[in-house]
Amino acid sequence: MRGALWRSLTVYRWVSLAYAVALVGQTLGQADRPALGVTLFGVMTAWSLVMSVLAPAIDGRRPRLLAVLVAADVTLCAAMVVLTLPVGPRSGHVLPGMWSAGGVLGAALLGGTAGGLVAGLLLSIATFVERGVVNDSSIGTAVLFLLSGTIVGYLSRTALVAETALADLLAARAGDAERERLARRVHDGVLQALALISREAPRGLPAAEVAAMAAEQEAALRELLRTPAVAPVMAGAAGGRSGGRSGGTTAGRTAGRTAGRATGRSGGRVPRTGSGISADLVEPLLRLARPAAPGRGAVTVATPGAPVPLGVECAREVVAAVEATVDNVARHAGPGASAWVLVEDDGDRVVVTVRDDGVGMAAGRPEQAAAEGRLGLAVSVRGRVRELGGTVTVTSRPGAGTEVELRVPR
Repeated sequence: MRGALWRSLTVYRWVSLAYAVALVGQTLGQADRPALGVTLFGVMTAWSLVMSVLAPAIDGRRPRLLAVLVAADVTLCAAMVVLTLPVGPRSGHVLPGMWSAGGVLGAALLGGTAGGLVAGLLLSIATFVERGVVNDSSIGTAVLFLLSGTIVGYLSRTALVAETALADLLAARAGDAERERLARRVHDGVLQALALISREAPRGLPAAEVAAMAAEQEAALRELLRTPAVAPVMAGAAGGRSGGRSGGTTAGRTAGRTAGRATGRSGGRVPRTGSGISADLVEPLLRLARPAAPGRGAVTVATPGAPVPLGVECAREVVAAVEATVDNVARHAGPGASAWVLVEDDGDRVVVTVRDDGVGMAAGRPEQAAAEGRLGLAVSVRGRVRELGGTVTVTSRPGAGTEVELRVPR
């Protein structure tokens, strides 16, 4: 914002200088000291060049030097007005014309309303000295200086405050997004691994595997917190993913293998196409299908008869969101609840619907679960799809199952 304001002032300086030359220069030959007038125009041109180059360059970097430069600017502009007098004879126009207002505007950009007002007063005094009389013309010029300095100073301060507030808001949103990303990775890795251990340990899960999973998930979590900007995707242990991103952590791969044995699901990594730009969504989603088993419902996947291409990262996140949704069916829809996954390609968007015949949810249950720290739907599903620019719609009522619709734009 400050750079834009200084650049605008630079344009004003050169346009007003051209106007001063056109307005006064044509009658300068009739003046008492035309050479002095030409010299003043040369000084104005040189100073315009200095301010055009230096002021934007040092703004925000060397505040003291900028303050000295602006003070010199106001002083020189006032001097140009006063030196119009010895050029003579008075033709009704102050030689620098509107160019001298550049000093007022520069002081307003630097010092706000107070800076613009002080500079406007100095230029007003210089105008009265040059005119030698207080009349409508000199008063009008003084009022113009005062108003322009005050208004521009106020507006510039307001714009800078608004820009700061916007930057703070964007930083807060970025922090929220980073916290959500960390929560999603932790939920899909550590929390799912703990849930798997809790569920499988009573059934005789070997102690060595429990220890190995715990150690590897600890290492994965430390790596995630150490490098949040490029954190690896930890595979969902209970969900049975075999590594999320290619080159994922050893902890994620081990957890995925263990979960695969527990649930009968293979890894859900999205294969890259030959171009390396897009990936087919169908193949990894078909891997979610499984037959019914004692105490566990079936998962049926219906897809179009052709590939459904998405960007590699987008496809990976959609698969992870669908896996989290299917995991929620297994964990919360009730014993023996089955799930149906429907994939639709609508051209400009992809729609994936997950339905189940479980116990359903009461109104407000997803929000209550998020408040209790259960982040599967809120973070692993909604958070992922929201970052892709998509939407998630949940339809449910007690005893009638749940439908989760994911809409992701291409």
